[in-house]
Amino acid sequence: MKTDDLIAALAADASPVRRGAVWSRWALAILVAVILSAVIMTLGWGVRPDIHQAMRTSPFWMKAGYTAALGAAGLLMVERAGRPGVRLGWGVFLAAAAVVVILGLATHELINLPLANWRADMMGSSARVCPWRILAISAPVFLIAMVTLRWMAPTRPSVAGAAAGLLAGGLGATVYGLHCQETAAAFTAMWYTLGMALWPLVGAAIGRWALRW
Repeated sequence: MKTDDLIAALAADASPVRRGAVWSRWALAILVAVILSAVIMTLGWGVRPDIHQAMRTSPFWMKAGYTAALGAAGLLMVERAGRPGVRLGWGVFLAAAAVVVILGLATHELINLPLANWRADMMGSSARVCPWRILAISAPVFLIAMVTLRWMAPTRPSVAGAAAGLLAGGLGATVYGLHCQETAAAFTAMWYTLGMALWPLVGAAIGRWALRW
């Protein structure tokens, strides 16, 4: 059979994809992944006891806004990276803008502190565990995102894996914010960012073989 005949035969059996099917699948995947991440966070470290008061403060929403923005950027990028020949689009700009904003807030915060207080502001009381907890909480999101990508057709597997990692890191860090009581922008800029950067590195490394056709 000639190649053209084979393509025609395969196309004849193809059925149209329901409109919005991709986003519906991603929505379900994210819902399940976030629930699993919340379970890990709750069983492992628990919700901060003052969560109701914390949600009335700007530092809580500063962290949540930053991490959720990176998660949203990862979602935009991973959805596009799963389709052949499609650029990453606005997700890249959203991620860059979020990083610029948090760095600006951290810089402003440190400038207005005495130099002797900088270390305490940047390190907080949980710098040694923060990135690793984010990594652990983000694991379900990453695994489910990679499985969802296998249902799609990524032609840039390393890029798609990194985007899945950014989605995982952003959503996992947002869930972790329900436990973490750190309030400094400098702490968020350093240790939350490090925690969120770990899965994109892993995704880029393993995506080249895990997402190959």
